[in-house]
Amino acid sequence: MRSVLFLLLCVPGVAFAGTPTWDAIKSVSEWNSVSTRSHADGGEIAVSSATVAGIACFKGTASTTAAPSKLHAAATDIESTPRWSSAGVTEAETLAKNGSTIEYYQYLDVPGWTMASDRFWFLTGTTVKDGDNIEFHWKRLDKGGAHNARFTEVTTANPSAIEPPVNVGGWRFTVADGKTAVEYFICTDTGGAIPTVVQNAATKKTLPDTVGELIGEAKRR
Repeated sequence: MRSVLFLLLCVPGVAFAGTPTWDAIKSVSEWNSVSTRSHADGGEIAVSSATVAGIACFKGTASTTAAPSKLHAAATDIESTPRWSSAGVTEAETLAKNGSTIEYYQYLDVPGWTMASDRFWFLTGTTVKDGDNIEFHWKRLDKGGAHNARFTEVTTANPSAIEPPVNVGGWRFTVADGKTAVEYFICTDTGGAIPTVVQNAATKKTLPDTVGELIGEAKRR
């Protein structure tokens, strides 16, 4: 979810209407094309958009030779994120693991020139496996959930940092024709009404990097 959020932080306005669920995001039958960009690691990455429960959501798709297991390992290796992602994540912690569920925290250091506050999030992610196909999706933990003490530490140490009130998304890795189809979904409410032109500019610039960098990390594993 990191990169799309990064360029949308400065836009003021009225908060979005609702909170999409993962099932609602997956059930969208029509996504509107935004852009296609070539990435050194991810190849051709297509970006599209849709509105779910009043939230502007985005989808990135690509194809790779990396196995779903490698892609999933990279996506759920929370502590490794600052090493391979260019989004600006400076802190990344796994807070708990229980079977197919992982709870984690990440902090996004927003450059001062943007005149925007840093962002952070406490999330719970769930893995669903169907043969070789793997899905990993997440949603927000209210006030850190069971990790409220850590949430309080973060907010106390960073009083100007903002937690997005809506943060829902996921990855799907599906085997098809000897390759893996990669799909990335993200719906966030950054507290502003985002004009279409800003949405398109932000996703065109940043979402392909999120997808491509994950693929690159998976290939190195």
